[in-house]
Amino acid sequence: MTDQLRSYKCIGLQYASHQSVNHSNKEYARGDVHNNTAESFGAIVERAKQGVFHFWSPKHLERYLHEMACRWNHREPELRRTRKGDLKLIMKPMPAIAMLRSLISAAAGRQIRRSASGGIVCLETT
Repeated sequence: MTDQLRSYKCIGLQYASHQSVNHSNKEYARGDVHNNTAESFGAIVERAKQGVFHFWSPKHLERYLHEMACRWNHREPELRRTRKGDLKLIMKPMPAIAMLRSLISAAAGRQIRRSASGGIVCLETT
């Protein structure tokens, strides 16, 4: 799901389905079609760049993005009431100890080794 940027149409052809919203017509959501998730993830990446990392080298860009994706994937939903009294779903960061447990359980049976050229090779041991 994207907005109406022309380049997204070509990218959308690579997927089974592609739907978009038209921001220029004040359309920001149409049922389940929206691009809020992508914009939220982009905002988190931008905040991390400005507030934590300051400079991302092209060599390690993939690692920075993997860290942001890990943080994104380890969030917990929480229902909160707005000032008007409406219920709103908020995604808050998972507590650090819970995230560590999750990551350690996912690492069971895997090894990380250096290749001859200095890269990283992941091996399944099970």
